[in-house]
Amino acid sequence: MAPSAMVFKMIVDASITIGNIIEISVISGGGIMTLAVLKNTVNNMKSDISEMKAEMKKFGEVLVTMAVTSQRIANAEQDIRDLKHGRGFVLNEPAQEYR
Repeated sequence: MAPSAMVFKMIVDASITIGNIIEISVISGGGIMTLAVLKNTVNNMKSDISEMKAEMKKFGEVLVTMAVTSQRIANAEQDIRDLKHGRGFVLNEPAQEYR
């Protein structure tokens, strides 16, 4: 027979065996278990992210407090410098030799 005269026919076996049923059930069960595990993982990640948001908010509040404190310290240092040079609110009159 020449190769051009050969006809290939596909034969499809339409029978379902116990092995096919077991294989389908194992694959389906694995898929369902995978979805359940992923759902739990996503829920855990959501709770972790919400906890991180709360911590970041606290961190931001601390940074603002530090910035305000830093500004207050800088203002106090400037007041001390001014008082050293005789500017600002002074209760006592300077001694006679400083006039």
